[in-house]
Amino acid sequence: MTIDQLLKFAVDQGASDLHLQTGSPPMLRILGQIRELEVPPLTDEQVRQAIRAIGPRAIIDDIDKAMAQGHDFSYSFPPMARFRGNLYSHLGSPGLVLRVILPGIRTVEDLHLPPVIREIAQARRGLTLMSGTTGSGKSTTLAAIVDLLNSNYHLKILTIEDPVEYEHVNKKSLVSHVEVGNDTPTFEHGLRQAMRQAPDVILVGELRDAESVQMALRAADTGHQVLATVHSSNAAQTIERILAMVPPSELAIAREQLAAALVGIISQRLTVSKSGQRWPVVEVLRCDSVTAKYILEGRIADIADYITTGQRGMQTFDTHLLQLYQGGIVSGTQALSVATNVEALALAMRSPGMIKAD
Repeated sequence: MTIDQLLKFAVDQGASDLHLQTGSPPMLRILGQIRELEVPPLTDEQVRQAIRAIGPRAIIDDIDKAMAQGHDFSYSFPPMARFRGNLYSHLGSPGLVLRVILPGIRTVEDLHLPPVIREIAQARRGLTLMSGTTGSGKSTTLAAIVDLLNSNYHLKILTIEDPVEYEHVNKKSLVSHVEVGNDTPTFEHGLRQAMRQAPDVILVGELRDAESVQMALRAADTGHQVLATVHSSNAAQTIERILAMVPPSELAIAREQLAAALVGIISQRLTVSKSGQRWPVVEVLRCDSVTAKYILEGRIADIADYITTGQRGMQTFDTHLLQLYQGGIVSGTQALSVATNVEALALAMRSPGMIKAD
């Protein structure tokens, strides 16, 4: 099969990812599970041919160097889908993962996200963080938030991504996409330039070091609406991860900026509904005077406890799972498989009200 045939097959099968690795048959991730195609294992040259067919010039010119360093890129296959690629080295041979990005941008309602997400999106100021593990749907949720703003407000929206995943067409807003590697050398440089382009909203694909964190905080502190992703598993850990990136000498200032600028943190996992759909499970932290006090005082554990109060639509993963279970959307087995506290959720399923929701 050619790479285009494999990509089409992946989309037709509803896969989220296509995996190509020397010495293994092509594999698809479907509903979170890796499935092997019944074809012979790929040779080194076959994987390289696939890379040459869809990779950018920076990769094709020196595949060995690119795979040793790791390289992200995007590939468009209209009208079927776009793909986010990651090239890597496996025992000296190439491997490639291609994430499927279907055409069209789904809304907050299409994604079955809780209504509080819409409230957070329309804050029109400050810093909103999106967290979760790889493959948890962070980019899809952020795209829905950008689309909500694009559809309802007259704004300048600027995205800085590595690579660009969802392409937004202008609706009421002007949307500019900046891709790291093509339009800017780094996230930090892109953020610095963004501040000179009079944006109202800045989406940063990932906060990955002290400089990007500090610039995002500065942008939020000066009245911009900043949306950004952080690789962390829950809301409290997201705050810890952000502050851990900042040098100790600047930590006090960063705490003050974060406490003042933070609007909310949306942490996401994916589960499978009874109907076989991928379904988001969301933890939500809203920032208020209590949250700000805990950030300033370094009381991160208290933030995790505060979420359980359910103030202003806040919720834990397990609260949301209980709602989905009680609503007949997910099975008990599936809910427990992604729960934070399995024993507490199991007890709550048998005795409604055991998990705080309000």
